[in-house]
Amino acid sequence: MTSLRRSRLAVAAAAFAAAALLLSGCADQQAGSAATLGDDRISEQSLTAQVEEVLAAKGQPVTSADQSLVQQTLGRMITIRLIDRLAVREGVDVTQGRIDEQLANYDAQVGGREAVEEVFVQENVAPSQIEAIIRLQLLAQDLGIALNPSGGAEEQGQAVFVAAGALSEELDTTVSPRYGTWDPATLALGPTPNDLSTPPALG
Repeated sequence: MTSLRRSRLAVAAAAFAAAALLLSGCADQQAGSAATLGDDRISEQSLTAQVEEVLAAKGQPVTSADQSLVQQTLGRMITIRLIDRLAVREGVDVTQGRIDEQLANYDAQVGGREAVEEVFVQENVAPSQIEAIIRLQLLAQDLGIALNPSGGAEEQGQAVFVAAGALSEELDTTVSPRYGTWDPATLALGPTPNDLSTPPALG
């Protein structure tokens, strides 16, 4: 596997896993929720499970999660929910066949599925989460075309980013203060409020 091929796939993974779509008021927070998006919720249990999957893939103990990994994972989960909702509104869908095709392309680029998984793990995406990231990529591409059909790739990506931010505000997306603060303008998690800098315990 060449370094060039690895870097190309790493960029694709990082664009959505680390940058969370840069194409890329907690009083009523539901109990046990890591985040809420309108009537939708991301449970602390599901967040913990995804973080533990990443740690297991890295061969690290589940007690070793730091706040950066937890925030990155939660930010990705929120972004996926937002893009899913946008896709429904715009009538955009991605078939399993397209996901499989893209994954096969990655296999060919870097020399097999094991190599693909290694690259994604480096970007804090567990093997079981790869298809969700590919689906996110494909939905974002199609949404960009739907939202700005005459624009270039960068303009289409920005259109998706702006639409996702607007939807986040519409849904009054909130995050438990244990995990940070959600900024719909940047689609990213910021520092925990009131200097709550200790990472939350998982499990």
